[in-house]
Amino acid sequence: MGKLIEEVRQWNSPSVGAYLLWKFTSGYCDAHPNGDAPVALLHFLAMPMLTSKRLLEPINKHRADLQSYVRSFEASKDTDILITIHDRAKRNRGYTMAAIDIGVSSGLIFWDADSGKLYARRDVKRTRRGNALKASFVRDGQKAEILGGWFAEHSISTIATYLKVLL
Repeated sequence: MGKLIEEVRQWNSPSVGAYLLWKFTSGYCDAHPNGDAPVALLHFLAMPMLTSKRLLEPINKHRADLQSYVRSFEASKDTDILITIHDRAKRNRGYTMAAIDIGVSSGLIFWDADSGKLYARRDVKRTRRGNALKASFVRDGQKAEILGGWFAEHSISTIATYLKVLL
């Protein structure tokens, strides 16, 4: 029960979600061939993955891409966890929207109203020693960047197919 309580406490703050979405957006823009930004819909698919320890754990630099990530669940006979992404995305729409709102209001990300894309602010100042993020948040931010890079390689429909999500 202790792990569940810790996960709820840690991820219940949309400000943490705003940080993760900023890192996700940065990773996407850096990896996209044209430097383009992700449409906002992708943030609603990424958030369930970034706020679940079971879905977040396999995201690492040793995996080549999103297909490898999905295959890791198939290899461990744990494919049912991928099916939960759709329900988690629906259930956490309010949380994701609150995280986007905080990200926009704090200046980490900004909307392009014409295209529906979210761009990451590039000139964010690094935190000082006394205000530094916890190591676990930094590590999860790095995973968010990796996930953004993986998403940048595919269309929305391909991502939805891999993750078994209905759009």
